[in-house]
Amino acid sequence: MKIAHITTVHPQNDNRIFYKECKTLADAGYDVSLIVAGTESKNIDGIQIIGFEKEKGRLKRFIKTSFFDLLAVCHKVDADIYHFHDPEIIFAGLVLKIRGKKVIFDIHENNPASIMSKPYINPILRKSISKSMSILEWISIKFFDAIVTARPDISKRFQHKNMITLRNFPILPDFKKLKEIKIEKNKPSVIFVGGMTKIRGICELLNAFKDLPEYELWLLGPILDNDLKIRIEQSSNNIKYFGIVEAYEVFSFIQQADIGIITFLSAPNHLSTMATKPFEYMACGKPMIMSNFEYWKETFGNSSLYVDPSDSNDIKNTIRKLMSNNIMIEEMSLQNKKLAYEEYNWSKESQKLIKLYKELENKQINNNEELAK
Repeated sequence: MKIAHITTVHPQNDNRIFYKECKTLADAGYDVSLIVAGTESKNIDGIQIIGFEKEKGRLKRFIKTSFFDLLAVCHKVDADIYHFHDPEIIFAGLVLKIRGKKVIFDIHENNPASIMSKPYINPILRKSISKSMSILEWISIKFFDAIVTARPDISKRFQHKNMITLRNFPILPDFKKLKEIKIEKNKPSVIFVGGMTKIRGICELLNAFKDLPEYELWLLGPILDNDLKIRIEQSSNNIKYFGIVEAYEVFSFIQQADIGIITFLSAPNHLSTMATKPFEYMACGKPMIMSNFEYWKETFGNSSLYVDPSDSNDIKNTIRKLMSNNIMIEEMSLQNKKLAYEEYNWSKESQKLIKLYKELENKQINNNEELAK
């Protein structure tokens, strides 16, 4: 079967889309391509990247890029299954269904909740737009052949006969073969990996490290707010920004740090999100500090210490508490690595994706046989 994954929002090297889902399916023997807006066409690891132009304005992207231009590209690709990853593509997905294609909607986050914290949406309109998105998703999924979600709480929002929860567990590398990256490390370090925005608690984290001269904060990933970028650049010398690296290089940085941290602020979409990075910290056997959301405490338990993400003093004091307790660090490190290898890894999680595709493939074969009779 010919499969095309689609995104008009994410980059071509998105960890979930390319490294996890596309490569898993390609390794399972499927003909896989990835349609991506705003990039050039190329072949990477046997997966054909099909790039097309991406409009700059949000309205133009929604109408032209994610609908008309995308459908034109899909017509040329002529895949058997289209697997899309952005809510902006829902309408194009429905057209592909009308054209007789199998379509999978991959829901990465609680989109209605996410809308409530989007800074570019007028606060007066957020509630009505959020409600509209909820209704659109609820109605549209009935027409798609399968639904894939990234978290259990998202799955609870829907009812569909072909739905799987495909959690963002890490692809565990062969740590003996990891690329060696030399880092000038002068002090014990705390690492944050991921996209950086104010709502992800970076400002509070920077404030905490003003009073932690004995430790370093390592930041790894894209800075998504321009004024935040300026602030990071002007921060004290115990803040180190390493830029954006490929997914397979992330572990080389985490391994050299002492603690992994993720202190998202209390936004509607954060309270029950299952962020990827804690599992990467765990795979490297790192103790963690996380936001004190009830869902995170229930999920990660003793794998982490928990803080009020809006309180820089709480963050500061908890870092000092953990750094000074070698016994706690050792126990948490051993437990986290054990959990990562026994449960929280992509190798086990990916089997659900392969099973879903095999079921769709068998259904297609049976349909073809019925038509041939």
